[in-house]
Amino acid sequence: MTAKKKRIWELDFWRGLAIILVVFDHAFFDFGRLFYQWKGCGVEFLEWLNSLGAAYLDSDVRAFWRPAFLFLFFCVSGMCTAFSKNNFLRGVKLWTVAACLSAVTFLADELFDGGVFILFGVLHCLAVVIILYSVFELIMKGIFLLVEKIRKKPIKENWKAVIFFIATMALSVAFFLINRKFNPLLIDVETHGTVSELDGKLFGMFFYSKEWWTGDYFPLFPYISFFFFGAALSKILYREKKSLFPSLDGIWHNAFSVAGRHSLAVYLIGQVVVIGLGFILSLALLDSSLFFF
Repeated sequence: MTAKKKRIWELDFWRGLAIILVVFDHAFFDFGRLFYQWKGCGVEFLEWLNSLGAAYLDSDVRAFWRPAFLFLFFCVSGMCTAFSKNNFLRGVKLWTVAACLSAVTFLADELFDGGVFILFGVLHCLAVVIILYSVFELIMKGIFLLVEKIRKKPIKENWKAVIFFIATMALSVAFFLINRKFNPLLIDVETHGTVSELDGKLFGMFFYSKEWWTGDYFPLFPYISFFFFGAALSKILYREKKSLFPSLDGIWHNAFSVAGRHSLAVYLIGQVVVIGLGFILSLALLDSSLFFF
């Protein structure tokens, strides 16, 4: 019997914390924007939920802490690439889930006219970034093999780790600079900034564009920079694939680390529960003519 693989508890913890905050943020977005018919509907509880969500969305708190937990989520996701046997397959599987989510939300949008359609959300963004990173990994491995063949001797693993770190970090910085040139700041993302000279059918996949703004929207920039930053760190911090803080491991972090181990399920279930609850409340407390229009 093989020994059970030891997980890195702090990565699960931080990813769990980040995904819980993402679900929390989406819940308030749904209450404040998606269920806009609650505003002035005459039902005190629904009006309170709507005003609470709207106040949160327009608050300075969200403007500053949302970029922080999104950076955390994508950075930790990048770190986790060091523990995947096949990042390309991982990315393809996630893209399949994201595509299914788009199909389901498109149908829901057509049925309920609720603005729930997701064209390119956080799952789509993360899937594409993982696939792009897997291609980068393959290129780096090919370069190492070519150099070893030319030199007729292997490159030391320590040197591979350092070179990989430098190359990945250089790409992270390059992506960050590209983002600064063509994207609004994350704290200003609600302005839906765009760059007219680059606007086009594919533009919104890379940078924020009004044309791509749906129920959930995450273009590749700046998040690809966060991901590659985490991936670079993993090559140095987690070369041994061991926890950096083993003495702090314990049941105290289970609430977050369990969510981190099942972050995809937490995200999907969280979306379904919040939106489903909103529809149920609307059907139960609102006149149907106010809800379906």
